[in-house]
Amino acid sequence: MHVPVQQKYHNTFVLFFFLILISGLSASNGNPRLPDSLHYIDPSGRLNAYQKAIYEVGEVLQFYDADKRFPAWGFGARPIDGPVSHCFNLNGSSNYCEVEGIRGIMMAYTSALFNVSLAGPTLFGHVINRAAMIASQSLANDAKKYFVLLIITDGVITDLQETKDALVKASDLPLSILIVGVGGADFKEMEILDADKGERLESSTGRVASRDIVQFVPFRDVQNGPSVVQELLAELPSQFLAYMRSREIKPCS
Repeated sequence: MHVPVQQKYHNTFVLFFFLILISGLSASNGNPRLPDSLHYIDPSGRLNAYQKAIYEVGEVLQFYDADKRFPAWGFGARPIDGPVSHCFNLNGSSNYCEVEGIRGIMMAYTSALFNVSLAGPTLFGHVINRAAMIASQSLANDAKKYFVLLIITDGVITDLQETKDALVKASDLPLSILIVGVGGADFKEMEILDADKGERLESSTGRVASRDIVQFVPFRDVQNGPSVVQELLAELPSQFLAYMRSREIKPCS
């Protein structure tokens, strides 16, 4: 699948430097050693919903990343001998967060399941702010990169206003956020973040988002229809172009 952004802009910008967050290592997913868990690693090789989302979305977006090295984080879990963390390196390292390719992401995800204690609650603000910091630093260095953050979650977030604040702040940055909801939870708060009904997000200080940067898809809604990739990426070209226009970045002639 190709992400249909004008080629002239592709020559102006590195379209996607792909950031990925592997979500929801919270206890609400269930014990990953049991078949009814959303994180269950099937010995037969059958992918769980998290793995499917990583693989399907990653396979498309990795082609827009030059070095195929991706920051990968988890949240809502307790790393060994540590407190609950809402943004930790999925590879277990305390020094670096990157993994190599989609295979590296899958391996880090599987390893993390058996090296952390699932906990909670589900908080988005920390990871969005971390992604925004990376995008902001890149912008300050004139790196001409556009970032995509993939969040995969099973739960209802408990920091809705903090998440809104983070998204409003991030709306000026070269960043889009894709959220996949897995399992049977009520995802109405995710739909609020998506802002598809025309009402832009507003922060606790009254600031309104400069553009929509979120796309949310419940995985259960696309299992028997359009692929999760098609649904997730539907708004990405328009979000990217809205950013380019906001910065008055012209395509190459």
